Amino acid sequence: MSDAAVRTLVKVREHAEAEGGFNLKAAFAKFDVDGDGSISHEELTTVLLSIVPDLAYDQILAVISMFDPNHDGDIAYVEFAHTFYNAEVNDNTLKARKAMVRIRKMASSKRGFHLREAFQRFDKDGDGSVSHDELKVVINDILQGDISEEEMVAVIELFDPDNDGDIKYAEFRDLFYSISVDQEKERDVCDHRGKDIDDDYIEISLIPHLMRDEYSHLLLSNNNISDAGAEEIAMALEGDKAHVSVIDLRNNKIGVKGAEHLGDALGSNVYIMELYLSNNPIMGVGASHLCRSLEPTNAGFSAISLLDLRNCDIDDNGGEGVGMSFRGNTALRNISLCGNYLGDKSATAIAEALQNERCMIQSLNLSNNKIGGQGGKMIGYSIRSNVELKELILSGNPLGDLGVSSFAESMEGVEAPEGMDEKKDAYEDSGRSKKERKEAANESKSKQEQKGTAYCGLRILGVSGCSITDNGLADLGGALRTNAVLQTIDIRCNNLTDVGITSLARSLEENTCMRELYCGNNNFGTPAATALGSALHKNCSLLVLDVAGCNLGKGNAAKMLAEGLLKNECLHELSISRTHLTDEGVNAFIAAIEQNQCLEKIIFHNNPITKSSIAALNFAMTRERKPAAKLLDNMESLRLKHKAEIKKRELDRKIKAAAEAGEAGDEALESIKRKTQEVLEPGTKIWIPVSFGRRNNILGKIEVESHTSLADARVKIERFGDLGDEYVFISINDGKPIDKEEEA
Repeated sequence: MSDAAVRTLVKVREHAEAEGGFNLKAAFAKFDVDGDGSISHEELTTVLLSIVPDLAYDQILAVISMFDPNHDGDIAYVEFAHTFYNAEVNDNTLKARKAMVRIRKMASSKRGFHLREAFQRFDKDGDGSVSHDELKVVINDILQGDISEEEMVAVIELFDPDNDGDIKYAEFRDLFYSISVDQEKERDVCDHRGKDIDDDYIEISLIPHLMRDEYSHLLLSNNNISDAGAEEIAMALEGDKAHVSVIDLRNNKIGVKGAEHLGDALGSNVYIMELYLSNNPIMGVGASHLCRSLEPTNAGFSAISLLDLRNCDIDDNGGEGVGMSFRGNTALRNISLCGNYLGDKSATAIAEALQNERCMIQSLNLSNNKIGGQGGKMIGYSIRSNVELKELILSGNPLGDLGVSSFAESMEGVEAPEGMDEKKDAYEDSGRSKKERKEAANESKSKQEQKGTAYCGLRILGVSGCSITDNGLADLGGALRTNAVLQTIDIRCNNLTDVGITSLARSLEENTCMRELYCGNNNFGTPAATALGSALHKNCSLLVLDVAGCNLGKGNAAKMLAEGLLKNECLHELSISRTHLTDEGVNAFIAAIEQNQCLEKIIFHNNPITKSSIAALNFAMTRERKPAAKLLDNMESLRLKHKAEIKKRELDRKIKAAAEAGEAGDEALESIKRKTQEVLEPGTKIWIPVSFGRRNNILGKIEVESHTSLADARVKIERFGDLGDEYVFISINDGKPIDKEEEA
């Protein structure tokens, strides 16, 4: 790029900006008759002269030669626009500093690199200085020759401003380390959310800044941007020229064409990490083209990790193309496709993607679509061998019992998601009978158990409003008895009665990892409330329970649920809104709360209770509580004993079965017995991860014994983290710290 051409472009740009309202694209398009994005030499000359009439012929010729070095007569708009907006008069100091950033980064990446040693290798006489040629050798040695002659000259000038040919080590060292390796171009956040901007504003006011790579975020939601504006943005983003990481175009008017252009940008720009396009009518065709850049062939180029396509009018055919694009992509982590028209065809394609061993999707939201039982079954079987997917939301789809039963089958017996070596393709089982699929699943499960591996890492499952009945919930409850991974389940707004909720509650009595249960807005009353109360009495892990919208007003339902709080030592939040709660029921909860030391929040809106009952309940919630750390340390001890009791029951069943078969207890049974006794031993060491609040941002872990008093545990925690009176939460995960990425 010649200096003459650059100076000319800078002059033209300054004139255009001084006039105000200049639109380079419009000026270019006047002469682009066939609309192919390029113009001839003569037409470019006319464009330049329309802005600066007194340009000399040699100045124009320099610009033409720069953009058309082979003189084929075509000058592309995209390349011209990027250079037009980024052209700067040569600044050797800036060029030198940019080169020095590269030198610093390369030097820091070399193991055992010492600047003094590199300098002394070329300081022949040992006087602490080197010549220009010797410094060039030093720099070439660091960069392995990857530096232009212009950059080298600029660096030499930086180190030897008086050009005396003598560069001393002390000066070289000070300047070398004064330039930060993190010296990157500072980029702004372009925040024009809800400013009623349109395509013209994008072309005239935003694109010049985007072309100059001045933005890190494009926040343009709630505007009037259509396909033309999206095309301009995509064109500026293509080819990694703009380092934009977040693009928010929600609630605009972008359609199929705009989505296609944005897809082209995704396939060529490795800096885009998050794309929000919800509430734009991109349709199935647009979504399919957009996601084509995410397919395995382009996965190495597209680095996008979050894709938001909610309420985009995507049909089942388009959804199938979207699902297929996820296969083999290792960058995608979070996907939201809720509020579209995806059906079983889309679900099957997504299921195939989830079974791909390269798939790294962690959160998938497919709520409020049209996925039926068959599609739900495919997705349910696909998570059987997927340890990456942590959150799956399918609420508002007509899955029915068929869909939810497949999830139960996949989640049964899961211990932990880490360390899995082998992945079994569950989708190929779809053509087999139920018996054959069961046998295949058991075989796969047996192999993984023998290897000590784990599978199905799902922690959050949302199936509210999915037409699930008591039969489907019974299958799900059976899986929860042996699942040690799932932490949150949402089954609100289904067709569940006392029978189904009772079955689920009995499972919770043995489950030691469930933290949040949302089962409100179902048709259950006293029997289910009694079972949930019993579960609260025995369960030592549940933190949130939502029964809003059920019927606690009849019989003694409220009393039975409240009794579960009397000895509960873990529940933090209880929602009983819209439950027909009466003053008598409120009194039962007040009596329980007065003895309960851990409940922090109770939600009881829209119930037919008097103001005096409301005041009494609020007063009860203001009582002094135990510090959370004390409470949960006690809960950890309780949990160990609870697990030991379960092991004892298993041992008793095995011994009884062996006796009935005429066999004596073998060595394995003795081993189980010894382990059970060890767990119940009063001096058992317990490692407890410690963190702030209810999220598991692990600070570290402390070691206590099962007989450690709560007061001593509190003192130890305070000393460990110097936490004072801060709210402290002790995580429960078999004594293992939980990764931030694995938080529920």
